[in-house]
Amino acid sequence: MASLVDRWQERLMPIANKVGNQRFLVALRDSFIGTMPVIMAGSFALMINAFLADLPGQFGNTFIPQTFGWLIDINYILFKGSIPIVVFLFLFNFGVNIAKIYKVDTVSAGLVAVASYVITIANTVTQNFKLENVDSKALAGLLGDKLQGVAVQGEELAVTVRNAIPLDQIGAKGYFTGIIIGFVSVIIFCKVMNRNWTIKLPDSVPPAIVKPFLSIIPAAIAMYVVAIATYAFNQLTGELMITWVYKVLQAPLLNMSQSFLAVLIIVILNKIFWFFGLHGGNVLAPVMSSLFGVTMLANLEAYRAGTTIPYLWTDNSFGAFVWFDAIGLAISILWMARSRHLREVAKLGIFPMVFNIGEPVMYGVPIVLNPIMFIPFVLSPVLMVTVAYFATTMGLVAPVTQNVTWVMPPVLYGFFATAFDWRAIVLSLINIGISTAVYYPFVKIADKQQEMGA
Repeated sequence: MASLVDRWQERLMPIANKVGNQRFLVALRDSFIGTMPVIMAGSFALMINAFLADLPGQFGNTFIPQTFGWLIDINYILFKGSIPIVVFLFLFNFGVNIAKIYKVDTVSAGLVAVASYVITIANTVTQNFKLENVDSKALAGLLGDKLQGVAVQGEELAVTVRNAIPLDQIGAKGYFTGIIIGFVSVIIFCKVMNRNWTIKLPDSVPPAIVKPFLSIIPAAIAMYVVAIATYAFNQLTGELMITWVYKVLQAPLLNMSQSFLAVLIIVILNKIFWFFGLHGGNVLAPVMSSLFGVTMLANLEAYRAGTTIPYLWTDNSFGAFVWFDAIGLAISILWMARSRHLREVAKLGIFPMVFNIGEPVMYGVPIVLNPIMFIPFVLSPVLMVTVAYFATTMGLVAPVTQNVTWVMPPVLYGFFATAFDWRAIVLSLINIGISTAVYYPFVKIADKQQEMGA
């Protein structure tokens, strides 16, 4: 077993280190993380509304929603400035983080990323209204071409507003296009900046004025490249770039992420990286954010809009039902272990584990590079994710629709993340039981080994 671990370590460590140190993947990861303050503020507001409106509604209570209607309205107003504009938040961060790599003006790079993305999306918003008790043909004849932006389409009245940004294109739907456009535009900006294709000003001009002037030509070149590419793409395909990217790239990838195999691979890779001492979450962060982070945001948007939840598995689904797997190790140790070392580690580590901080136990037992613990360390979350995944897909528990902070204690995490579905508590307790049962025999082996060593 030890030689197998050594061989795996020799092969995996270079790959994981290469991925973890790839500067553009690091920039991508940090850009997703950088949006968290605003996203969590919006998520918190939405969660409060779920507590005030949806939870009482499950019991037919109308008093609480009516009494706190003012707070519900304030939370919805706050929400508008968070998740619905998440692509803008991400793009600015992405531009800043790429600019740091090239050591150029970070603020200008962030602005270029946002501006370039706006260039690629629609500038009109169309809303359809169903016509009831109205002669649609007569109305169409009356309107004719007299009222710009208003037209009768069958039994609906279509109203088009120009010079407006469609909200659906700056939310989760635009993430993949945002990554592509943000990367290309900011790379062009940085390359031009480093070639010194800039406006030269005398040394007497204050630095606060010089800095933005230096960015004018690089910003213009980057934005013109994006504008020309957008125009050419529209002429050749007859559709917006965001529509094409979503249809051809984003939607298929997000749908693939919902398969059990994809979810299982993420869990196994995460645990293998952790076993070899690498932070599995950090190594896989670009994939997690680009796929499961986007499904989380899409579910949040759908929940707020009151529409069908589009995805059954999200980033927070792992946190709600899987990532607290090592708590079973601590429970098993406290339950039956005699080793003083193991019991001390478990006593010290059980409190941090309540807040999903498992490192004291992982490195204290240790789990890392410990052949005895490899099987339960991987098997436990595999069984937990299997139970949770099929419980969700079968409708036994509601899908995750709330973005919950990762330090939320297990059991409560799932309850809050599913918008207060009590069945999530039961599922979390079942998974804690599974984890404890898987670790129990291996703790007995480790305990005997410790006693023999003593």
